Amino acid sequence: MKFADFYSRIISKEAYKDMDVFFEIHESFEELPIVSRYSRLDFLRQEMSSGAVADFLTGFAVFLLNTLRLLEASRDENVFFALTFTDFEGLEEQGILIPNIFFYQQPAAAVFLQKLQEKAQGHASREMTDVKRHFSNCGAETAFDFYESRFYDAACAEELVRVFAVPRA
Repeated sequence: MKFADFYSRIISKEAYKDMDVFFEIHESFEELPIVSRYSRLDFLRQEMSSGAVADFLTGFAVFLLNTLRLLEASRDENVFFALTFTDFEGLEEQGILIPNIFFYQQPAAAVFLQKLQEKAQGHASREMTDVKRHFSNCGAETAFDFYESRFYDAACAEELVRVFAVPRA
């Protein structure tokens, strides 16, 4: 696989192709998926299994997150970055778990992270186990702390699950 193909088929079609999008002021947190359409992954599926595609995307998300953190420091910005995983139904249907880049302006993000840490439970859910497996396969599990947000949304009558991978300081 050529990295230029990955850029032209995926990155060039996503909002983060201009990384300034992560440093714009937003009212609350934002999440941008690494890939917004499963069909864009077809060329990767021809070269590797669905699990390997998910590992590849996780590794790429870690690379992108590290790049954002370096940009943040060089620009003297104050943004909280993490990786999130939300589409567990897509994992069941497509066999691929797609990471999101989560970003939130400080100081509100500090309060948010504190609440997330306070609500952290000691057990690993199925979703958390799936996410950690991909990080382990990329050799990045020990560089992150993992948290889960789970709540029932009456409006859509579904339980919503979000797993956060927060880089360790």
